[in-house]
Amino acid sequence: MSYVSLYRKWRSQNFAEIVGQPVIVQTLKNAILGNRISHAYLFTGPRGTGKTSTARILAKSLNCKEGPTPSPCGKCESCDKIKNGHSVDVIEIDAASNRGIDEIRELRERVRFTPLEGRYKVYIIDEVHMLTSEAFNALLKTLEEPPSHAIFILATTEIQKVPATIASRCQRLDFSRIKLAEITEHLQEIAKTEGYHAEPKALALIARSAEGGMRDAISLLDQAISFSGKEISYDNVVTLLGTADEELLFGFAEAIAEGNDSKVLELIKAGVEEGRSMAQVARDFVMHFRNLLHLKVGSGEALELTSDYLQRLKDQATKFSLTRIKEAIRALSRAELDMKWHPHGRLVLEVAIIELMQQPVPAAIAAEKPVAAPRPTVAAIPQKTDTHRPMAAAMPAVPVASPEPAKPVPPPVVLTKNGAAIDRIKHHWADILESMKQKSLSGYVSLSEAEPIEISSGKLVIGFRKGFSFHKERMDDAKNRESLMEAVREYSGEKLPLELIISEVAQANAAITASSVAEFFGGRVVS
Repeated sequence: MSYVSLYRKWRSQNFAEIVGQPVIVQTLKNAILGNRISHAYLFTGPRGTGKTSTARILAKSLNCKEGPTPSPCGKCESCDKIKNGHSVDVIEIDAASNRGIDEIRELRERVRFTPLEGRYKVYIIDEVHMLTSEAFNALLKTLEEPPSHAIFILATTEIQKVPATIASRCQRLDFSRIKLAEITEHLQEIAKTEGYHAEPKALALIARSAEGGMRDAISLLDQAISFSGKEISYDNVVTLLGTADEELLFGFAEAIAEGNDSKVLELIKAGVEEGRSMAQVARDFVMHFRNLLHLKVGSGEALELTSDYLQRLKDQATKFSLTRIKEAIRALSRAELDMKWHPHGRLVLEVAIIELMQQPVPAAIAAEKPVAAPRPTVAAIPQKTDTHRPMAAAMPAVPVASPEPAKPVPPPVVLTKNGAAIDRIKHHWADILESMKQKSLSGYVSLSEAEPIEISSGKLVIGFRKGFSFHKERMDDAKNRESLMEAVREYSGEKLPLELIISEVAQANAAITASSVAEFFGGRVVS
């Protein structure tokens, strides 16, 4: 193949070319200069942050003709072979496909032999967390006391899966996500060198979509070049990624601030017509309100955004109260979660937004900085007239501390035949679901397709619709049952045993709800 993808072409070849990992670079360079090379390293961090590239550069530095040196020449036979993956002394092992004890036994046999060309034999084991427990145990002794000519570099994206016995025998180096500005600058350099012109906004969007991974960012740039040609525009990148563009995000938030229902629905419709994924649009809306939240609480410096974009966010943040922003994030996050289980993603998003906009906003919350009410005094509090206590009127006005509002304590529930207990549970069912969400997310998802039916023989009967038996089976899990019983107890006063059934009542109620929602949107359900 004559064409080489950009992320391979622009892979870092020396420590100076590694982007966004100054601590790692400084540590390894000082170790080489001070002759303090560890026998085993553990590189951990998110994907695409330079773990494998750094391992190859370290191998180059140790085996370079001019080395060991922190600045390998890149021209000698050893450097060239390591770069092209042909060196017999640098062995890269993919632990995902070589994860068994037999492969590790073979490695232990080979590690005893001295290097053929360079000074060290370097073993780079990628995705080391994929090894089986038996393979880890087989590697343990060799990793602890390898021959003087052998160096192990273990790389992983899931450090929690690496046994402590392995991690404790390595020098651990944590790779961090790369900053937005550094990714954008590197993408600009690549585009310029390769002969392409890219709008700064387009590169910034690619960098944000990469979420701190340089390899992902370069791959997206490569894809954008294939799509756009010589001129990479912001609109083309938006179309390519399927994300909500800047104007859609700001227009959506503006419509919510104005309480304009029809405008919100029109913007969602526009996103659908442009072929965007509703789940991705919901995710983008959540991130937009998250940005507004940071600016509202005064932590805007945590946002890695361009100055123009940040200024637009600051202007829009003044139109929302902190409470309103949090409500929007909750509603949109819930909609994004529900879309995974609902066949009509657009409908889920529309209903969630309409419910959000129909929530009343108290005047004190709507105000940007509500004025605190003065503390009441004894004189200011209306007193009942008492002719037998004339001195009460002459008492001086002494400030008293305002009592903190007590949390409402649910009255004791008596399970009677009149159904008072089940009515209370039905009334608080939405609250019980929210409580369940904090205790068990899978239980919450399953319970969203059910409803309380009755209390029979001292048991709370929960009905699931036909066709949702898998949700019922999931709720049969002991952990989910216990979480639901505890959530019900918080609002009913008693820890009731559960009986889970497939119910015709739940089926009928679901049909009524779907009919009402369809009527709300003009008598038709759209996806």
